[in-house]
Amino acid sequence: MTIQEIKKQVAQLIVDKKNAWGNTYKDREPTQFERDTYVMYAEEKDAKIKNMIPESELLAICLNGCAKGDLSHYEIEESLQTKFKAGEGIQYDSEGGQFWVYINPSLVQQVLRHIDYHFPDQIRLYVSVNKYADNPWFQNWTQAEKYLKEN
Repeated sequence: MTIQEIKKQVAQLIVDKKNAWGNTYKDREPTQFERDTYVMYAEEKDAKIKNMIPESELLAICLNGCAKGDLSHYEIEESLQTKFKAGEGIQYDSEGGQFWVYINPSLVQQVLRHIDYHFPDQIRLYVSVNKYADNPWFQNWTQAEKYLKEN
């Protein structure tokens, strides 16, 4: 199975999980049994997703830090996104002046070079192992739905 086929199946599992959530919680308060049933269903889908994604695709490295001086973490993220598209070996997150970039190990050098070239000595940067390297392609249901519509 190709990466694209796996990615499509993962997106479908995520959308299935979203639909089950909607059926359980939409416009009403579910019973405890319904909530428990959804949790078991979601955990089953998450386990399938985790088993489907090849280790070589995982975003195993985390770069995190904050900008120094007048530089904004939005500027850093925007600059990176011009070269590295989210969902293609990289994901972005930021909050309260802090940013996180989760990347595939094969992109580490390119991302660090980009940061060093565009923001020399303007970022307090830390590199660590991403302990939560679960899904390299979709951070949420909306991204999975969008992918399925486009493919």
